Amino acid sequence: MPSFRTKRGRCHLDGDTLRIESSIRGYARRLREGNRLLFWAYVVAMLVAVGTPFSLILWAEYQDLGLVLGGVALVVVLARVGNYLRGFTGDEEIPLEDVARVTATEGTKGLTRPRFVVEYDRNGDHKKRYVVMPSLWLDYGEETFDRAKTAFREAGLPVEES
Repeated sequence: MPSFRTKRGRCHLDGDTLRIESSIRGYARRLREGNRLLFWAYVVAMLVAVGTPFSLILWAEYQDLGLVLGGVALVVVLARVGNYLRGFTGDEEIPLEDVARVTATEGTKGLTRPRFVVEYDRNGDHKKRYVVMPSLWLDYGEETFDRAKTAFREAGLPVEES
């Protein structure tokens, strides 16, 4: 059963299904395994992200709290709606027989992550699913991307380069 690391977990190509497991803990584990400095930067960023609203509540700055939380919510909603309108889903299991093609994008170190776009048909609709890979800043980033291309090909899915 071919499998490989992703940004937040693992992707398994077992038998006739592409299965994606992900979690925030998985993401932190990937950072810790690949680059200690990025891991600690992530921990500090999460502490700031959680601590800022709490400090605003503590100091009774409710207007600023509303602006911060509203801004975060707006960005998240716009990103989700944009992906939905472009046909992307969050499906965790995709039958391999439904996959039409897999496109690989290598990414640019420091700007974008390596990723795959899995295009498939479900109930007559054309859908897409991102499989986002670990950062190229991590020690194993490039190796994992190459391993993922090999795993897709071994599962009988041709990989196109973009």
